[in-house]
Amino acid sequence: MPAPSTAAYSSAVTVAAGNALKDLIDSGSAGLARIRDASDNILATYTLTDPCGTVHSTTGVLTLGFAATTVNASAGGTAAYGEVCSSDGTVRWSAPAVAGSSAVTGKFVINTLALVNGAPVTIVGITLNG
Repeated sequence: MPAPSTAAYSSAVTVAAGNALKDLIDSGSAGLARIRDASDNILATYTLTDPCGTVHSTTGVLTLGFAATTVNASAGGTAAYGEVCSSDGTVRWSAPAVAGSSAVTGKFVINTLALVNGAPVTIVGITLNG
């Protein structure tokens, strides 16, 4: 086996990590995903499915599911980051928010970063490395 150029985990480790994260998010009832601005104000909140998603069997990547992918923003502002929480509000994962049309692993992808109070905002996808 050639020497690795970067740190790497075995497939078993990444799958176990993905499942552990999924279990933490699923503790209690359905988890939440929130969009926040740079001042930590909540701009929008999504309810996750229960269970919250699926873990890929070899990569350990957790792909989240949502009760609804479009919600109305609860406040206006510029999205800076997103967080995934268990039902009690404990943050389990956070990442930069980006505007896009397809999921990007390690990013909180939404349709726009400019949220308007009461206007719809769509979550494109959240995939988390295990």
